[in-house]
Parts: sequence; C-alpha cells; structure tokens
Amino acid sequence: MITEASKHFQQAKNKAARYCSVAERSPYQVLTKLQLYGLEFLEAKIVLKALKEANFINEKRFVSSFVNDKFTYNKWGKIKISLELRKHKICAYQIEEGLNMIKKSDYESKISGLIDQKWYKLQGEEFFLIKKKKTCQFVISKGFESHLVLAQFDKKAKNLLDL
Repeated sequence: MITEASKHFQQAKNKAARYCSVAERSPYQVLTKLQLYGLEFLEAKIVLKALKEANFINEKRFVSSFVNDKFTYNKWGKIKISLELRKHKICAYQIEEGLNMIKKSDYESKISGLIDQKWYKLQGEEFFLIKKKKTCQFVISKGFESHLVLAQFDKKAKNLLDL
C-alpha cells in the first residue's frame, strides 16, 4: 500500500521533473522549488539527486545556457553574469568555465555596440565629457569591465566626435 507521504514525495518529484524540462534550471532553483512543494530539506536533496541522475538537472549545461542567453539577449558583461550565477550557488570553477565560452571578439563587439547605442541616445547632450561619462557608466552598469569599456571608448572616440 502506498502511503500518503510517499505519494506526495512522488508528486513533488514529477512536478520538479516537469519544471526542469521546460527550461534549464540550477540545482539551487530546483531545491527551492521542491521545498515550496512541501518537501523537507533532506527529501528535497534526495529528489534533486534523482533528477541529476536522470539528467533533468545538469549544472554545466545550465551555466552554458545562462551565460549564452544573458550575454546574447540581455547584453550583460562577465561581471554581472558572474554575480547572477553566484546567486544560483554555482561553484567558481563552473562560472569561470562558462565565462570562458564567450569569445574575446564578440565581447569587444558587444561593448562597442552598447557604446554606439548609448552615444546615439545622448545626441541632445552638448558636452563631450558628460556624454562620455554617461555612455561609459551605462556600459559598465551592464557588467562589463571598466578598463575594457574605457579602452573601447578611446578607440571609438575619433569616430564618435564626427557624429
């Protein structure tokens, strides 16, 4: 005879499997969701282990898709991506490995594109230094390293002055 507790346990496991099949999820997200379903921490860890074994959860795959999506669609830099991955309780090694997937040329191109985008929006601003500050601050706030942003801005400065 199936007890009520084991039935609830199986239902939570099935819900978590569906939750993971919709999109890539971090182990931390799934653990949190399992606890919301009413499982105790140890029960949730058992379900999490089973989901990992069934390949519903794969931390490396999650990091890879997270980095790709946030860089490509949200236009985030490595700093912001790294901070968000830490919130998901991802280990430093996995974060570093995921960030290394971003090509240097793509990274510089993204910085350049964001600089252009913000510079064009500031057409009404008449002072160059204020435009530079606002432009660089915008790109840095997206999680890009300040030294890379400033170097890229200096490369583009001659062209931007002509606009």
